Order: sequence, then C-alpha cells, then structure tokens
Amino acid sequence: MQTQRLFFIVLTAILIGCGTSKKGITVQISNPGTSDRENEIVEVVWYDIKQLLSLADNQAVVVTTSAGEQVPYQLVTNGTDSVEMLIFPATLAAGASDTYMISVGEPQVFQPLVYGRLVPERKDDFAWENNCAAFRVYGPALKATGEISNGMDYWAKKTEELIIDKWYKNDLAGVASYHDDHGEGLDFYKVGRTLGLGMTAPVDNDTLCLGDNFVIAEILDNGPLRLTFKLSYDPYKAGEYEVKETRIISLDAFSLFNKVSQIFETDATQLTVATGIVMPEKNPEENAGKTTFGDNSGIIAYETPADKKNGTIFTAAINPKGYEVTKVANGHFLGLNSCQPGKKYCYYTGGGWSKAGFNNFEEWTSFVKETKAKLELPLVVEIQK
Repeated sequence: MQTQRLFFIVLTAILIGCGTSKKGITVQISNPGTSDRENEIVEVVWYDIKQLLSLADNQAVVVTTSAGEQVPYQLVTNGTDSVEMLIFPATLAAGASDTYMISVGEPQVFQPLVYGRLVPERKDDFAWENNCAAFRVYGPALKATGEISNGMDYWAKKTEELIIDKWYKNDLAGVASYHDDHGEGLDFYKVGRTLGLGMTAPVDNDTLCLGDNFVIAEILDNGPLRLTFKLSYDPYKAGEYEVKETRIISLDAFSLFNKVSQIFETDATQLTVATGIVMPEKNPEENAGKTTFGDNSGIIAYETPADKKNGTIFTAAINPKGYEVTKVANGHFLGLNSCQPGKKYCYYTGGGWSKAGFNNFEEWTSFVKETKAKLELPLVVEIQK
C-alpha cells in the first residue's frame, strides 16, 4: 500500500511537471514592408525564452524553420554578464509571415559569419568583417608613429569567407599585400586624417573637430552572427569645450552596414555633429553633383573616384531620423544634426564595390534607399504563447 502511494505521488509530480513546461515555443515573423527580406537578423528576448521553456542554465536550444531545418543563432550579451537576446536570420517575402520554433536541444555547428579583433601585430588596428565586407579603425601604436586617424577604413571583398587574419598574415609576411587583389578583394580605400567611411565628429563654426586614434577597444559580442565592440578615445577640443568620445559599432551577418552609436560627453549643453564620408578629390565641391546623393530624410551617399584596375567603391551613411543639413565641406560629404551630449547618437554606415554586386552609383543608391526603408519597417517578431 505504501509502495502504491509513493508511486502515485511520483507519477503525479511527473505529470504536473510535463503540464507546466514546454518542449518548444513558436515565434511568428512578419514582413510589413514591400521588399523581400533575405537573412535579416531578428531578435527575441532571452528572458521570455527561458521562462517559457523553463530552461536550466546549462540547457541549449535549437532554432528551426517551419520546415524543420535548423538555422544558426547567437546569444547576445551586449557586453553584460547575462544574455539579453537570441538572434537568428529570417527570410520572408514582402508582406509575408512565417513561423520559427525555439526548443530545447543540441544545435548544429554553424560556421561563424562575423569576426573581429585587435591586431597588435599591425600597430593596433581593430579590424572586423562579415561574409560581405570588412572594415578597420586605427589604434594607439599607429598614433605613436605619427599617423593619426579616427576614420573608418573599408576593405572590399568578393568572397563570403572571413579573410582578416589571412590578409594580415600574408601582408606582414611579405607573401601577398592586401592592397592588391589576389582573387578575394583588397584594401584600396583612402582614409588619412578624415572621418573615412561614415564616422561622426562635432562641428564648431563649420569646422570638423576630429579626435585621434582610439585608445581602448573592447569586444562586447563576437559572433557567430553579430559582432559588437566599443572604442574609447582620449578627450579632444571642439571649439572651447573638451569632448570625450565613445563609439559602439555593431555588424550583423549578411549586412553591408554597421550600426554605430556614438556618445559625446562634454560640458556644452548642445552639440552639432556631422557624419562624414571622405571625398578624396582635388575639388570635391565641383564634382559633388556627379558623385553624391543627399537626402535630408536620412541618406548621404558618395561614389569614390574610379580606379582603373580595382573598380569603384560606393559609400553611404543612413540616419533613420533624418539630417537637418546635407552638404559638401571640409573635404567630406556631410550629414549634420543636433546632438544631445551624453546620449547615444545612432546611425548606419557601410559600402559596396563595383566588383561585388553594384554596377553603378544608381544601383547603389537604390539599394541604400531600400535598406533605409527596411530599417524603418523592421520585421515584426511575436512569440505565440
């Protein structure tokens, strides 16, 4: 009798446990826009997933499509001590909806699609990439040589492979310079003492106030689908005020655009800032009509001078909130806005290449406009409880 009673208690506990936990949760993704979305990264709050699946700390999950196929995912911390989001790529036609399942299980191993690191062997560059493009910014060891730049560099790629380590290794060993195209792309973008590809600086009396090279680089998340890192800079002068600058840069797989959040700390109550794309021409004001596209609703785009051997780089910066002014000045194509000191100033910047999918400037600007429209109408994510 005692044995039967014990069996009944255990069985009841099992049934109650089964009734209060889930094997999986369904996430509905909807595309509210008029353009197809291919491998667009979506976010689901990790706390909600843990609660609904009653996850233990050591339990892994899998993400599957409605057809049952696993897709890669990443647990994002944003540099904190805990997971904040689960992200994964979703593909939907314009106006369509689909479902994905998140369940307890052992995920497949997927190749990373993003990567970044400090490169001390190349004078403290910080370089990063995804399966579409690569970028770098310049660090303290380079400044010590007298070369000062806080602009962003762009490396043109025509391979989906991650190439940063290979290019640096071969270049430093004298095997193959990354300034020459050996079948995968090259670095032929010119930065110098400028904002390069779409960085932002304070403006004082119509003059850009540029900082120096970063002093600290800290990786917050490093793949396999999103790289996020933070750069800190020594204080510098913007007019009569001193400015301390921090940049948080994030690059998702499959995207040509970085998300940039810049914070300017200063005693000034208000700042004017300019996002700038360097124009390496002798007379940029005279050529601006042929090589720029400006839209105060939030786009600046520039076509670099064509290189007979290596082609043309197309550049752009997108601010979904718009620009107050767009103009050519200080050797840059600029988008200007008022900025509240101490708060994040967010925008997107990136580039394309004539040897990797863009035949001309018109195709590039059309792509940039479509990218901005997608940013304004992101995929809608809903957990079906």
